[in-house]
Amino acid sequence: MNIYVETLGYIAIAAGFFAATKKEMGEFRFWHLISSFFYVIYGVLLKSGPLVISGLIFCIIHIYHLRKRRVSHNKERPL
Repeated sequence: MNIYVETLGYIAIAAGFFAATKKEMGEFRFWHLISSFFYVIYGVLLKSGPLVISGLIFCIIHIYHLRKRRVSHNKERPL
């Protein structure tokens, strides 16, 4: 396997572990989104459908919740 492809896999793992250390949900979702993004790239390079599909689903879920969180925080702040 190509060293660059393996490196992407290790980056995805490291970002996932880093996400797990976060106590605040927004930080967790952000770092797990990064991890999932790298898993998608890794899965594409490996031609692994399950990695790509699960990574994309996680990305969509995290983007949805991060945007929802941002909108709710903006509504709470008066101008």
